[in-house]
Amino acid sequence: MLATFAAATAGAGEIPGLRPQLPPFIERGLEVVFSNDFLGRGGSVDDFRTQQIIINAKISDRGFATLDHSILTLSNSPTPGRIDQLSASLGYHVINSVKDRMASKLAVGIGIRNTGEFSGQRMQNGFHRLVGSDVDILPYTDTRRSDATAWFDADHYRNFGAAGDGGMVGTWQAGYWLRASSLLTSGGQWDGSAGLFAVASKPGIDFWLGLRRDWRSGYDDRVLQETAAAEDDLAIVFGARFGALVLETVQQLDNDASYGQLRLVSSGVQTSANGNNTGRLGLEAGFLLPNIQLRLAGRYRTRLLTDPNSKWKESVIVAANYGEPQHEDNAIIFVRSRQFELGLDFERAISDHEWLSTYGTVTTGWRTERLIGVNALEGASSASVGRIVLSVGTGLRVDVGHMGQRWNYRITLGLTGRLPIKDADLQIGTTVLSVQEPALDLMLGVTFDFD
Repeated sequence: MLATFAAATAGAGEIPGLRPQLPPFIERGLEVVFSNDFLGRGGSVDDFRTQQIIINAKISDRGFATLDHSILTLSNSPTPGRIDQLSASLGYHVINSVKDRMASKLAVGIGIRNTGEFSGQRMQNGFHRLVGSDVDILPYTDTRRSDATAWFDADHYRNFGAAGDGGMVGTWQAGYWLRASSLLTSGGQWDGSAGLFAVASKPGIDFWLGLRRDWRSGYDDRVLQETAAAEDDLAIVFGARFGALVLETVQQLDNDASYGQLRLVSSGVQTSANGNNTGRLGLEAGFLLPNIQLRLAGRYRTRLLTDPNSKWKESVIVAANYGEPQHEDNAIIFVRSRQFELGLDFERAISDHEWLSTYGTVTTGWRTERLIGVNALEGASSASVGRIVLSVGTGLRVDVGHMGQRWNYRITLGLTGRLPIKDADLQIGTTVLSVQEPALDLMLGVTFDFD
């Protein structure tokens, strides 16, 4: 995941507001996508749609919702700049047919696309500091707008034959997949995409290879225009799915740009070998954003506060956070942060959805922070200050797969808030800034459970 955001090459990405492409016979109850030019050859600068996070969730038998956060930059230009896009949409499958040898889907939807400043600089530079890469100091353009969107997304898959037919070996099957999508905004922007792919599949594994053509038009902001020009091209696509993990790379032919995707996809059904038993031991890895920090946590099943017959699963949790998030909007000052905490985790399966659990955590611990300077403040740092911190978290854990009979893994999607007992002031150079302040972050991660 960190490599996804650390690459310093030219990028492109998916149409913001549409869920990413995936063969239509693959069910997706929840999908978390990290997109960048990792897995792609790219160019020589970290430009265009440099980072993209997409969350796509099924909300009914035919309905789904998509949230997209994109960071766009333009550094290799006489007028450099950056802009962010935050898109949300609701979709409905007018056609949703999946059979043994054929799958056809047509989804239509509406949404909203916001263009402006949505913590993109903080997120990009926070990831870069986490892996020791250079920060990007670019001014935001003046564009601030919200546009309504309307779109369609069509997929058709046809299997050439039953297992073993047509020269295939063993349980492998071959087929073709067609995809076409189009999105129009109230501001006159149009994005379209069409693709043709060959697909090889066996239980739990799929590969696809083909061509994808993208079109972009109607953009006026200079960063949006350059990004649209970079994404308007023909590309070679290679994708692979191994259980819940999807990897895809898109290599453009004329614009010398590319991007890759790392995804976790839950089918929306119970897949764990041990049912909803989350195991006595749990290990969790993820990151917090927009104040970018790496989070590692371990859980051990207990019954300190809950009855043995309770539907709530209780665990002692030990966690550590580390990172150097940007100090608010100041791109040359970062906060070197370390946090260690101990507390309790409570989890319960949601009725009629054994693949989905809700959780809550309450912890206390110790947090240290130090100001670190870069560029104009290169080499400067402040003293370090530590505080007792109270933390709470809540969200969802979504079953995605299992490894053998005793291990399973899940997507974690939630919110984490922290409250130090007292703030503090630190001086770096001639600047005095406040630290140890309350914060609320989105948590994205993976949980491994061992029974």
